[in-house]
This record gives sequence, structure tokens and C-alpha cells, in this order.
Amino acid sequence: MCHLVLLLPLIGLPVFWLWPLSVALPVYLVILLLSAWVYYYAIVAMRKKVTVGPETLPHSRGEVVGADAGGFCVRVQSELWSASSREALKPGDAIEVVDVDGLTLRVTKVGQAGSGILAHGSGRRGSP
Repeated sequence: MCHLVLLLPLIGLPVFWLWPLSVALPVYLVILLLSAWVYYYAIVAMRKKVTVGPETLPHSRGEVVGADAGGFCVRVQSELWSASSREALKPGDAIEVVDVDGLTLRVTKVGQAGSGILAHGSGRRGSP
């Protein structure tokens, strides 16, 4: 239904059949300006940087909170994720997300345990 808003200029054309030109032209111009306004804000919204979802995870930093035979459990952006790594990791290690594969993060180690990474994985280093 919301896609009909994009067709307003076409839907508004019958006003030229219903009313005289002196009435139809101003009505149609209002419809056209309203449509241009909606198009502009739609384009602005589509060009904004992604702020949520898995697209934001690469290059985020976090911390290993657990390890088992199947992989690791990491906290990134205040969320717990399953992770895999080519390196040996232990709880407390700081990590950086390299890639997202479904619900599993591929991570790499970035520092020593207790390096000051905040527990909720915001990626900022604390003061010593």
C-alpha cells in the first residue's frame, strides 16, 4: 500500500479529465510537489549508513567470554555471539570481527587479556 505513494503523479492525472484546467493544474502541482518531497526523503533515507544488523559487525571489537570444543562465545556490541577463529583464544581475550557467516562471527585476536576493552564491546580502550 505504501508503494502507491510513489505512483501519486500517475494516479493524479485523472484530475485533468474531471475538472477544468484552472482547477486541475494547481491540484496536480500540489500532488507533484508532495511526490517530489517524498522521493527526496526516500533517497536520503536509502543513502544513510547502516546502523543496525549484521552489516555493522565487521571491524567491531569485543571480548571472548567462553570457549568450548565447537568454538567460542564472544561479546560484541553488548550481544553474545558464537565465533570461530584460526587462533587459540581464551576467555578475556580482546577480539576483532573479521566476517559474519550466518550466526557465527569469524574473529581474530587483537590484544592481550585485560587490555582495557570494555565488557560490552564498544571498541574503545579504557584508561590504565
